[in-house]
Amino acid sequence: MGEPRYVIIHGHFYQPPRESPWTGLIGPEHGAAPFQNWNERILSECYTANAHAHAMEGPVVHVRNNYETLNFDFGPTLAGWLQVHGKAAYRAMTRGDALSAERHGGRGNAIAQPYNHSILPLLPARDRELQIAWGVEDFVLRFGRKPAGMWLPECAADDDTLASVAAAGIKFIILGPDQGKWRGPKADSRSAGPFTWKSGDFELAVFRYDRELSATASFGDGLADGARLAEWIAVTALGLEEGAALMLATDGETFGHHNKHGAAELARALILLERRDGVVLTNCADYLATHPAAGTFEMTSTTSWSCPHGVERWRSNCGCRFDPNTSQEWRGPFRAAMDFVKNHAEITYDRFAPALVKEHHAALRDGIRLLIDANPAIHDEFFRRYKVGDPGYRETLLRMFEMVRAGQAALTSCAWFFDDFGGLEGRVVLRWAARAVELAAEHSASIENELLERLRDIHSNRRENGDAATLYLSLKTREARGRV
Repeated sequence: MGEPRYVIIHGHFYQPPRESPWTGLIGPEHGAAPFQNWNERILSECYTANAHAHAMEGPVVHVRNNYETLNFDFGPTLAGWLQVHGKAAYRAMTRGDALSAERHGGRGNAIAQPYNHSILPLLPARDRELQIAWGVEDFVLRFGRKPAGMWLPECAADDDTLASVAAAGIKFIILGPDQGKWRGPKADSRSAGPFTWKSGDFELAVFRYDRELSATASFGDGLADGARLAEWIAVTALGLEEGAALMLATDGETFGHHNKHGAAELARALILLERRDGVVLTNCADYLATHPAAGTFEMTSTTSWSCPHGVERWRSNCGCRFDPNTSQEWRGPFRAAMDFVKNHAEITYDRFAPALVKEHHAALRDGIRLLIDANPAIHDEFFRRYKVGDPGYRETLLRMFEMVRAGQAALTSCAWFFDDFGGLEGRVVLRWAARAVELAAEHSASIENELLERLRDIHSNRRENGDAATLYLSLKTREARGRV
């Protein structure tokens, strides 16, 4: 009997930083009822549901932790919220990785994600590298090991992005079949690869997900019946060469939030695939370690998985939208305004941080740990390592780290994905922009008036929202009232 075929199912779990930058709390969000906000609703429908998914088999109920089998990533902004507000799901996520690592020689199911889910090809090298480094640091905190792989937000990639990922020590990423050129004997099949990307001294393995099966699970009726999904997956996998892998990739929220029975039907599919002869469920890290490359990969343009125009959806009126009666002319100037805030936060840091810490770039890269880990021993060790003894300097430096993080959060990709900046996602980045502006003003003249001038020329598709400046000011006023 020859080598089996392998199946990898990846779930990309993510939510933007919905919490107030001032209080850490999430206010009421329209549409999330009967829950207070969307994080709480999706926690119930998806994250907790996958922690103990119930799959029926006649009179028998199987209860599974789907994270033990899924290849997955959890965005840092979501993982941090779950650690406090979704402890059962958080424990299941970390335990699922630990148990999978035990089965696969230390190679767990979890992979990392850049910290703020910003579109990496649209960032300058410094910000791109910071996002990757912060994502790695967050992963190490939660899973206790270095990540082998990284999920790129929106699968947005170009050669510079891949080089930055490889330079950070990441071994593999995941892309779609139409995101570049795949060469080799298995390049024209539905094999996941992996394929080798090289540029100078940098090298990276690229896994390719199967678009047809992934779309069936994400947008079709793939999760209407887990048994049927398992059969589709198995038949497709068995059609590949011996030893080849088949990969599905989708938003993790598909499993229970976008599809009401998604967690249960996924569990059912996993059970049946585990019983299927000739098919083995695995994860990317283990398959990469035990199988040679299937060929080579070449990036031919800047690309993503959700915009046929490359990455224009996150900076221009490219035509991608849900409602054809809306205009996305706001995207370009809104992006420019948030870049203005982010750049000012960095300029402020570069100007004033050197007086507090000698290696201020390295301190900023490592300083994310202090914002996500309250352990006093971690804080003391950091400040000893960077020779920051004065308590006042320590507090100021922490606030400067927070300022830069807030500026980075103002580029969270979701704000540009939808049809209008006035939705929940646009409001998220406006709040974080306001926080960055406020913290920067502790060191130099405020840029808020200039920001408001930029925002006044950005008009919403919804009359009630008016312009972006009006929305920005209303959000600030609401936040101030909430802190009284």
